Amino acid sequence: MSGFGTVFTFTVNHQPWFASMPPPYVVAVVELDEQADLRVTATLEGGPVDEVRIGQRVAVDFVQHEDVWLPLFRPVR
Repeated sequence: MSGFGTVFTFTVNHQPWFASMPPPYVVAVVELDEQADLRVTATLEGGPVDEVRIGQRVAVDFVQHEDVWLPLFRPVR
């Protein structure tokens, strides 16, 4: 997989659900480049939450949480 995609939809969360994720933060549904309708839900980091847009190009990154690597996305500049 290329690791690139497009923001299909998103939400800006203002509730402090997790201590490790201070609000506001973005949860996005990203449509991957490899296949139409292939979507991943993950956090979107690396920029101001008010600049996130549907159709924005993003790239995957991974963060380790204990013994698991979790995907997150960052804007493509």
